[in-house]
Amino acid sequence: PSSSKLQQRRTKPEGSGKAFASAKSDVSNRRSTYGAKRAKKLSDKKNGLPRWILIAMIAILLVWLLIAFFVFNSDLKVKTQQRAFEESGEGSLSLRHSKKGKATTNNPLEQKKSDKKHESELIDMRLMSATLPFEDKDGGVWKQGWNVVPRAVNDESPLNIFVVPHSHCDPGWIKTFDEYFRSQTSGIITSVVNALAKDPKRKFIWAEISYFEWWWREQTTEKQQLAKNLLQNGQLEFVTGGWVQPDEANTELYAMEIQLQEGHDWIRNTLGEKFIPKYGWSIDPFGYSPTMAYLLKKYKFEGMLIQRVHYAVKKELASKKQLEFFWRQTWDEKGYHDIFTHVMPFYSYDVPHTCGPDPSVCCQFDFARKMSPFETCPWHKNPKTVTPDNVHERATLLLDQYKKKAALYRSNTIIAPLGDDFRYRTAEEAEAQFSNYQKIFDYINSNIPGVTAQFGTLSEYFKEVIGTFEAPILKGSFFTYSDREKDYWSGYFTSRVFDKALDRRLERVLFAAEALGATTLEMQKPRRALSLFQHHDGVTGTAKNDVVQDYASRMSDAIDTVEKWILQRIAPKTKNDIGACWKSDSPREMAQNLCGGADDVQVYNPLQYPQRCGSVSVNPRETMTVKYPCETVGDSSISNARIKYDRNGLMVEPIQEHWTAWKVNKGGAYLFFPGPMQSHDMKTAQIHGGGWIVSTNDWKRTVVQHDYSYEFGRSATVLDFIYETSLTSQNEEWVVQFSSSIKNKGIFHTDLNGFNFDTHTFRDDMPVQSQVFPMPTLASIEDDNMRMTVLSEHAQGTASLHDGEIMVWLDRRLNQDDNRGLGQGVTDNVPIRTRLRVVIESEGYETNKEFEITPLCRRMWDELNHPLMAFGKHTYTDAAHARNEMKDFSMVGSRGLAVTPSSNHDAKGTKMPFDATTPVIPIVIMVFQRLDYIKTLIQSIRDSDVDINRVPIIISQDGDVPEMTQYVTSLEREFIIKRIVHPHSCYEHPDDFPGDKLGKLNEGFAGDSYGNPRDGKVTCCKHHFTWMIKTVFQDIEVGNDIESFLFLEEDYILAPTFYETIVNGLALMKEHKLPDDEEFFGLALDPTNGGAKTEDYVEEDSFYAIPFISNPMVIDRTTFAKFLKYGKMFCIYDDYNWDWSFVYLQERKKIPRIVLSPSKIQAKHIGMERGMHKLSPYKMKKIKTADFPSDFHPRKALETHELPRPNFQDKFGGWSHPKDHEHCMKILGIS
Repeated sequence: PSSSKLQQRRTKPEGSGKAFASAKSDVSNRRSTYGAKRAKKLSDKKNGLPRWILIAMIAILLVWLLIAFFVFNSDLKVKTQQRAFEESGEGSLSLRHSKKGKATTNNPLEQKKSDKKHESELIDMRLMSATLPFEDKDGGVWKQGWNVVPRAVNDESPLNIFVVPHSHCDPGWIKTFDEYFRSQTSGIITSVVNALAKDPKRKFIWAEISYFEWWWREQTTEKQQLAKNLLQNGQLEFVTGGWVQPDEANTELYAMEIQLQEGHDWIRNTLGEKFIPKYGWSIDPFGYSPTMAYLLKKYKFEGMLIQRVHYAVKKELASKKQLEFFWRQTWDEKGYHDIFTHVMPFYSYDVPHTCGPDPSVCCQFDFARKMSPFETCPWHKNPKTVTPDNVHERATLLLDQYKKKAALYRSNTIIAPLGDDFRYRTAEEAEAQFSNYQKIFDYINSNIPGVTAQFGTLSEYFKEVIGTFEAPILKGSFFTYSDREKDYWSGYFTSRVFDKALDRRLERVLFAAEALGATTLEMQKPRRALSLFQHHDGVTGTAKNDVVQDYASRMSDAIDTVEKWILQRIAPKTKNDIGACWKSDSPREMAQNLCGGADDVQVYNPLQYPQRCGSVSVNPRETMTVKYPCETVGDSSISNARIKYDRNGLMVEPIQEHWTAWKVNKGGAYLFFPGPMQSHDMKTAQIHGGGWIVSTNDWKRTVVQHDYSYEFGRSATVLDFIYETSLTSQNEEWVVQFSSSIKNKGIFHTDLNGFNFDTHTFRDDMPVQSQVFPMPTLASIEDDNMRMTVLSEHAQGTASLHDGEIMVWLDRRLNQDDNRGLGQGVTDNVPIRTRLRVVIESEGYETNKEFEITPLCRRMWDELNHPLMAFGKHTYTDAAHARNEMKDFSMVGSRGLAVTPSSNHDAKGTKMPFDATTPVIPIVIMVFQRLDYIKTLIQSIRDSDVDINRVPIIISQDGDVPEMTQYVTSLEREFIIKRIVHPHSCYEHPDDFPGDKLGKLNEGFAGDSYGNPRDGKVTCCKHHFTWMIKTVFQDIEVGNDIESFLFLEEDYILAPTFYETIVNGLALMKEHKLPDDEEFFGLALDPTNGGAKTEDYVEEDSFYAIPFISNPMVIDRTTFAKFLKYGKMFCIYDDYNWDWSFVYLQERKKIPRIVLSPSKIQAKHIGMERGMHKLSPYKMKKIKTADFPSDFHPRKALETHELPRPNFQDKFGGWSHPKDHEHCMKILGIS
């Protein structure tokens, strides 16, 4: 295929490659004609006309026919080429599969005649970025602007105002997608639908279909019909209609398009084609790419609105009334893909910054701020309810802001969004906004000549505006964004880089499945997992830690699903021991090659041209059996390049490689602020093969020289640099620098979404953070002698701060928040593998033109982003095993390398080797309503040695508490979860038994052993435990071979080595004999009995026998059977504690009293500051897994002689009511 761009464009008109340098010099001189003059009408009178006139007429007619023929043929060629491109399977990742959507191509004959474009008024963002002063002057009430004079309004010069209510609902940020839906978004949509139904004048727009689809599923038929009626009559309107509002810096066009398709497909299939929007709404992504403009135009959109543009750029555009323009692709000379674009002029999309330039005035009209939980106005001028007495003053004040906003635009219509994050949560809030604004509208419309004000939708605004004035043309992107001062949002290009890489892994397997014929319906769940992560707080890495984990779990599950589908398709008769070669043990863990070095791995090539594995050429879209892995470390067999390394193992020829780190003390998930830069410490470097492999304590780098086809000549050098980093030091940003002799004069190119290219000019008068740009896949510099292009398989930040240099970020770790709402730093780094492919070329490219990549670079990009998919028999049981086995970088076969993570990777949490003889001991957790406790416990399980792919977790809920249910259900994507719900809980039965809030059971009841009345919340814990233990052992299916279970409550956390401790302890219990022929009750994990004792045992790495009192325990079916035999005694004993009820049976020698306990604590208590199950207020003990012994491997039991009995207290009371006794025995099946 031709490889003119990452996204090949065969429809690109001739001569579109204007030099960027030329663009700088002749912007003001460009002119274009609008068409030829009309010919004079010819008289149809034939008599009296001279013969020469008739001949001339015939000649003119022939000329016109000839022109018409060529125009038609040219348009046909355009359409044919574009269709051929979209269906060819070539080009970029994205448009290979565009035929799966409903999008249609655009051509010049389909342009709307109403579009008015000022072709000579060209705004080139590349030129503006290179020359604009970017001053930060105080503009008065509009801090980043100037003192705006209101627009004159009267009947001859009217003003039309559309106030557009909206609610910006992030699908994950501070809370997970599920948590947001349950706690806020579901209620928002409901309150909006109900509010709109009250008055046909009310309007509302909605963007995130991911939320609306979930809400729709939970509604009654009547509520669904109401929502559809509101859509039908135009009160409710979808905007953009994607699954999310995607980021535009780190995403690829492929994923951007999938999320748009998922939203549109749901609208089409559920509601109908006519409800698919034609106008885009993007108010929160942190900068904007022309790729999104292209995508929306491709899907027949007519306009789009954006907000987060650099404040100085906004001011520049506003000063020339250029905030509305036609956004043109840099490669599109004729404007075939232009789309009308509106830029919001002020600081934010919240109410204080949308009505006009003075936020202290606009805030007074945010009526939600009159109620909780919203903040009052920071300017100390709060909203006032509109009344007949103040409506004139209120309307006049607000209208003045509308007029000032109108002064910044060319049309006589303005849009004023009315909303903010998660607004319209309640009926009261919605009513306050709608009713107060309607009073203002009614007053304005009746009393102010020339002004019309109303609620409106996005489509109403654009339909009113487009075509009413000549709009300028704009080319380029809006990166890098700054919202104030020198705060540049260039940190998020790299934040949570592991998850950015996981995103691309999912894209790769989806692409391969689609190449094999997978339908969008078959891939719907994985596609939606990918779509959700494209959200502008997902792939950006700007969410809370547990939200990041939630995204990762969804994507990891999706990858597994797609890989299984692929394997079934390419090898339907394979055995169960065949799987994808590259796997990890948990969602946020670096994948390892589990196939090791094998001769019989099956690889599938998803591209439409061959790829190589060693000496084998794998045909397009075919599967072959090969020796795996495919790569060789060392010189390529085809290259003449001279490759040299210095004494530290870093490359010095043909390019120089340097490892550096920014030492910072500012910045967070969003913002980057540079500090001192220092070279990486190479004192601990270990060099292999003369430099092809080099490692330090926390970095490893491997170089693979990449072969390429002879069709691309022999002059280029292609080198893969594979970095494996584990960043644990605080406030550092790690980068690699590639330096060369190139004299690029400050010009630097990057890609936009694997589709477009952007060109940047280095400015030494600007802060360094402003010179960092998104690198979704590519960065490049060049001069007449050499071009160096760095390709990447995932997104990160990049810069070129010196001539001849490309700097690529590898990871960043920040202690502090950067005050953009997240409320935390970025400290959840995990080991990450980054493959950078450096392509060094001396021919095949042209300088001083619009940047294009060469055919070779294009092929290297494709192969990097769509490598061979490998499936085989797993040599290793899990990723940890593979990592340990391959720690010496051993060569595998004739062409292969085992690459591993950093050698100092924290050993805590290393999974215990699991084979057929390892017992499965399910973890049974009894939970109440303390969500942060269970989250802490679950995190300790993640950090432990348990194999979560084999060991089930049974979570017993004390009633179906929505927040707890939501969280437990979300864990199903990561763990083997069995959720059971205690049906007799106080939560489900607060007024009757067992809750009995009204105290009816105390009527005629004499009280417990101490005269206390029955208290339902006291009895519920023992009822729950009784039901749980009986259900686990007798009523649910967990496998016939499972004998033992670990039981614990939610207010414990587990040690990193707890599972190995259990396995070894159970084995010793079978071998060890107790004195006096006693038997073990079970295995206990907390020798301190919940912190009541200190750890003062003398022997390390051992077990010893102690009497059971209270702590997490492992018991088997034999112990349960003994307990059941004396269940009646348990049920009628007057003690609300289930554990002391056990001790009561033990003291009477009905059941065993001795447990085996490790010498080092394996479970720590984090609760009970205010007694049993206090929901609020309570304080969790701050105990972390780091507080446990990190290296505990007990293998022996101490000799046991006379064992002391516990200091037993008879009865705690609280359990004397006959109803409780009867219910307990009923649970256990005892008469």
